[in-house]
Amino acid sequence: MTILIVDDQSMMLDGIEAILSGMPDLEVAGRCYNGREAVTLARELAPDVVLMDVNMPDMDGIEATKHILKVSPQSRVLMLSMYGHREFVLEVMAAGASGYLLKNAGKEELRLALGEVANGGKYLSPQLRQLMEQGDQYRDRSGDLAYNPLSKREMEVVKLLMKERTNQEIAGELFISVETVITHRRNIMHKLDVRNFAGLVKYAMERGWDQ
Repeated sequence: MTILIVDDQSMMLDGIEAILSGMPDLEVAGRCYNGREAVTLARELAPDVVLMDVNMPDMDGIEATKHILKVSPQSRVLMLSMYGHREFVLEVMAAGASGYLLKNAGKEELRLALGEVANGGKYLSPQLRQLMEQGDQYRDRSGDLAYNPLSKREMEVVKLLMKERTNQEIAGELFISVETVITHRRNIMHKLDVRNFAGLVKYAMERGWDQ
């Protein structure tokens, strides 16, 4: 099994590579530091599995997954993250990833996840499986597993909120009315199943939008 590892932190890359080097039948085909590089290497190396962090500069793991599966359809993506937000996991899997592993996972779970994904299966950490089974507070409106990713405009609103822009300032920058900004904020909170601005900030940080 060939593996491409992707993370923007050198120490994390070194640690993962050291762990994988001790596993039989596994070969680290390459390593890189962001999603854009991952797409290029995936095209060149066609690895069995891309083990990739979500939060990276330039191109995050979610966008990179979509591109990787186009340039190397036979590859499978196993996402690695320190975050376990339900909507975030749904977004990762909707992008085409075959698995989602938390960074606090042990060596044996990593081996299990890689094997499952490489063989065409799906893998979620036990904590995440339990979280996904809980559903959300809007299940009566949209269905338990319904997923509504943010629109481009909603993403722009979130990024401006992260820059501490007011509703009036956001309206001015996006050339929309204040009422429309308020509507976008309400819809964003609904889609992400967050109750307050702190929850919205947490989601945005998971995507690396605070950078």
